[in-house]
Amino acid sequence: MIRHLKRLRLPALVHCALFWGALVWTGSIASAQWPESPGKEVTLQLCGNCHDANIIQAHRQSRDEWIATIEKMIAAGAEGTEEQFTAVLEYISKNFAPKAASINVNQASAAELGTGLGLSEKEAAAIVKYRTDKGAFKAVEDLKKVPDLDYKKIEAQKDRLVF
Repeated sequence: MIRHLKRLRLPALVHCALFWGALVWTGSIASAQWPESPGKEVTLQLCGNCHDANIIQAHRQSRDEWIATIEKMIAAGAEGTEEQFTAVLEYISKNFAPKAASINVNQASAAELGTGLGLSEKEAAAIVKYRTDKGAFKAVEDLKKVPDLDYKKIEAQKDRLVF
């Protein structure tokens, strides 16, 4: 199974208490902390007896780091079918991936805005021009005033913006 996981390059899974040693499950799972999406139930079934969503969120890792963790978990005795592990990996990958870096819209260059927020060159340049002409943005809603900017793109990234 470990070779199969490596070959598929499957994404994230949770840390194992056996791997982390000091982590000890001290209560019941608060299901509300686990986001609703496909794979939640199997994740709770395989991982929920030992792991709380807060532990996973505190240890967000890259895909390769999670694969290494999975290998250690399996070596330490984690049990499940390949299909179950795949479902868990997909769930964790979607819901507990590393957070993207924050972007300061008042300091970032047009290139940084474009790359970091998925904006066109024209949109990124419009933000820089607007802030140069009108002053610093104070809130995400201020970006609605920028001409030639698809605000839906900004809305989708608003949690990453700092002012």
